Amino acid sequence: MGSGVALVTGATGCVGRAVAAALRDRGWSVRGLVRAPVPGASYAAHVGDLTDPASLRGSCADVELVVHAAADLTDWRPGRRIWRVNQDGTRAMLDEARRCGVSRFVYLSTVDVFGFRPAKVIDESSPRRVPRYPYPRSKAAGEDLAWSYHGNGLDVTVVYPSWVFGPGDRNFLPELVRGLRNNKLVQFDRGAPPIEVTYSVNLAEAIVLAGTSPEGAGGRFIVGDSYGLSLGQLFAAVAERIGARPPTASIPFGAALAAGALSEVAGWAAIGTRSGRPLLTRYAVRSVAGGMRYDVGRIRSIGYAPRFGFAEALSHTLTELAMEQTHGRR
Repeated sequence: MGSGVALVTGATGCVGRAVAAALRDRGWSVRGLVRAPVPGASYAAHVGDLTDPASLRGSCADVELVVHAAADLTDWRPGRRIWRVNQDGTRAMLDEARRCGVSRFVYLSTVDVFGFRPAKVIDESSPRRVPRYPYPRSKAAGEDLAWSYHGNGLDVTVVYPSWVFGPGDRNFLPELVRGLRNNKLVQFDRGAPPIEVTYSVNLAEAIVLAGTSPEGAGGRFIVGDSYGLSLGQLFAAVAERIGARPPTASIPFGAALAAGALSEVAGWAAIGTRSGRPLLTRYAVRSVAGGMRYDVGRIRSIGYAPRFGFAEALSHTLTELAMEQTHGRR
């Protein structure tokens, strides 16, 4: 594909902003779908909302490539909105892309749609075993919709990121930092489970590669950075960087699931939390500490290699997080 106009949904988020930057670096003109104008943004903005299809009208005009990175990431009491954004919003975006003659549509799914199976190495040919939680179910539904639009001039590519961290992360690393500083984290199975993570800037390069190369058309790609981390090593690295002590207490995986269930009950009752959000959920335990392993050979076969190692990526992310906490979000 050439370097024409690309639309990035979720351009203000952790992944979307990295994708927009990666596209600009490759000569693309970038348009971001945003819910409100962003002062000083380095891309043209189309103001719209995935839950309002009429607001998307014209967002794909003259666009060659759409990267659909926007999603509702809520994993607790999500209600109907998560389906309106992740399923219905994807349909609305696909309709607009097809109406405007877009050539390639990249849909960001999640590795969680393959289920939590630590005994297997998961690759793109693995059967989907979507866990019965709203986020992976809604993302799987959006993916099914994307494939139903594949063909007749619109090529679909699906990317399955592992756990993402990077500048603009509002969930994974900030919650880990908060737990370490408040001394509220414990190890699961003594920190032994492996965890596959991907730095948002590396991920963005993989997305652009998959979304613009001929090999990516109609392709499915799991993306992780193959840092070879265990959960304990991740906790220790973050703790060292922020000057906190890594957790020393450890509980078995089964006990962690039980603790997640109890924490959810407390969350429903708003016990011990300001917002009613539990400190732990069963979904988080399964996804983070489940010990899944992923084969990322397919994305590497088309030329992907992470540009940033873990230490540098972590340093960039935590520096940005500290700046946001001091000066406010950008």
